[in-house]
Amino acid sequence: MNHLSLIGVKTMIEKTGLLVYLLFFLFPFSGATQVLDAIDIHLNIREKIGTELQALPNAKLNISDVGEITTDNEGKFSFTYPIRNAVDPVIAISMLSDKHKMLKPVDGSLQLDSSREEMYIEFLVVNMESESPEFKKRINDLEKRLAGLQAKNSLTQQQLNALNNTLLDTILYFEANRRRLEDQIARYERLTGEQKEEITHLRSKVDELTLEVDRLTTDLEKAMEEQFLRQNEYFRDISSSLLNYLRDANDILAHLPSIKSYFNSAGGFQSFDQAIRSYNKTWEIFDANRLSYLEGVERYWESEPTSQELEDVFEFMVNGIHQTQILNIMRDINEQLHKQNPGKAQKIATLAYDDMSVNVLSLEKRINRVLTQLRNNI
Repeated sequence: MNHLSLIGVKTMIEKTGLLVYLLFFLFPFSGATQVLDAIDIHLNIREKIGTELQALPNAKLNISDVGEITTDNEGKFSFTYPIRNAVDPVIAISMLSDKHKMLKPVDGSLQLDSSREEMYIEFLVVNMESESPEFKKRINDLEKRLAGLQAKNSLTQQQLNALNNTLLDTILYFEANRRRLEDQIARYERLTGEQKEEITHLRSKVDELTLEVDRLTTDLEKAMEEQFLRQNEYFRDISSSLLNYLRDANDILAHLPSIKSYFNSAGGFQSFDQAIRSYNKTWEIFDANRLSYLEGVERYWESEPTSQELEDVFEFMVNGIHQTQILNIMRDINEQLHKQNPGKAQKIATLAYDDMSVNVLSLEKRINRVLTQLRNNI
């Protein structure tokens, strides 16, 4: 572990044959990231009718910073939304209808990806008056689950929507199967008594299905809560480590033009020494945890481009700045200071300043890009 010193030298889930896919309403992040001033947003409004999902034509919506709009005959509407370089911009969309309830996204709130030029967003609504008491209860329970998790874990809007979508899709899948079985039972009940045994069998399957969806949604909720909590912890630690390193590298850089002048003032080297001590401490924390950071992102983000981007940033920090520049520059400056050659020490610092400035600025851009990737994939 290298330190500086000064003068003194210092997955899919498969249950009972049924596959439940963890669906996200946003397309996966890929490619390099740049923050934009506006995003082209394409909405698609669908309505649950029975077991089918159909386009909801001419739906009236209210969009934050846009106003009231009406979708076309296919339930679609496109517009450009100004984000003005906002960090984690969130858009709110409400439906202007007394009979429809929005199932997803949660409360019509969406966290926008400020690195994208356009986004495709799916809304799902339902007329609750036409739904079964069982479905109404499940939706009510889902809303309570989400509210509890949000209060306990402070999930991002994107995490909240991902969790809602997964659990909702599970409920819709099992609701369709429950309706199919209930329809079969209803047909049998209009026939002779010869079907009583079959009716009993079908009702037992409905009960089994009910127990299965209860168990599966609970398991999914726990698994996704665990993933989101780990993501939030790793994001906090990684962002803190990277930004602290960037701050301390900039502090050392800022001292380079003034090395010679420190000889002419009492305590002139004190702030420089403090900057180096802070850098050493920050580097030690980063160096001790960088492999854990990479393993955490690989496990909890499951995004190869994001993992590779973070690994590239770490490589640039280690070999592009720490080993190649900062350690060598500080060693050479320290050697001249020991020899009481402030002029030579300043010459070394001045020659190193421009190249180091370029690399530190490049690191800042790389850090901002990878943190945006991590945040947008949470």
